[in-house]
Amino acid sequence: MSISVSALQAATRTRGALLRRRVEGGEDLRAERGVRIVRLGGGTAVRVGPGVLLAHHVGLHLRDAGAVIEIGGGTFVNHRTEIVAHERVSIGRGCLLAWDVLVVDSDSHSVDGAPRTSPVVIGDRVWVGARATVLKGVTVGEGAVVAAGAVVTRDVPARALVGGNPARVLREEVTWEE
Repeated sequence: MSISVSALQAATRTRGALLRRRVEGGEDLRAERGVRIVRLGGGTAVRVGPGVLLAHHVGLHLRDAGAVIEIGGGTFVNHRTEIVAHERVSIGRGCLLAWDVLVVDSDSHSVDGAPRTSPVVIGDRVWVGARATVLKGVTVGEGAVVAAGAVVTRDVPARALVGGNPARVLREEVTWEE
């Protein structure tokens, strides 16, 4: 069976229109099949900028009361990516999150009395590679690149390329294009 590109684009816009009822903002939101928003607490919010594309089977999980997920305009979140907010996850404008990315602001438990949650901030125009993980309390600076498979446990400077487990700066002053 063959489906035209225009038919797929129309389907993503239709799903986006249905999903917009569950998010704040989201002008021209496009969503592929299987996108889900899971709310386990009251007073939660998903705020989406214009022109966001959520590929198939993306999960947005709001785990605690008052949790917020923000996704800036023009950001593309690829398939099977999971964004988990117990408190707050903010993703900037013009970002690319590859497939199977995990962004989480909590350990879901406390170890040795450390705080269980800490917000995650991903700046504008950040590229996060396939199967990368961004953990609680991390800020990723504008224009940074997170390599595939990286586990980000501490802040990433603007325009830095990080990779590894735990992620470390591999290069500085990088630029990237789609």
